[in-house]
Amino acid sequence: MTAYVLICDDDPTIGLILKAHLSSRGFDCTVVHSATEALAILGQGRIQVLVTDLDMPGMDGIELLRAMRTQGVITRSVVVTGYATIGNLTACLREGVVALVPKPLTNFTALDQAVDQAINQMERWSEQMKAIIRMRPASNPGNGALEPKSTKAR
Repeated sequence: MTAYVLICDDDPTIGLILKAHLSSRGFDCTVVHSATEALAILGQGRIQVLVTDLDMPGMDGIELLRAMRTQGVITRSVVVTGYATIGNLTACLREGVVALVPKPLTNFTALDQAVDQAINQMERWSEQMKAIIRMRPASNPGNGALEPKSTKAR
């Protein structure tokens, strides 16, 4: 299955570099240059991983992450930033970011590891969601327990 990655960076050159690299690894990548554009695409529900900058005009990366949470966007995020500070790291962790990767990217190892981790988390969650969907409420719906659907005809 192809993983869908959204890259959000106000610097078009960085966006193209990230897209070229991640596309070479087999990911289907889209690049946008603002958090507002990113939210519009994320709202469609197809993106598994967001790779975003923090320092952007208008809505910054932290505000984007908060808006995603508020809107119920289910995706994993990786932050690539030239502003790797303890404060930014703490804010990113609060918003569920998989990793904060500092710029400049001297190689892509940290980015690759973070994106792979994000993809793996999304795949595990997808499998868990499928298992839950296959479950049905137990005969006593008030107890909150789930049991597998019966395959026997009733």
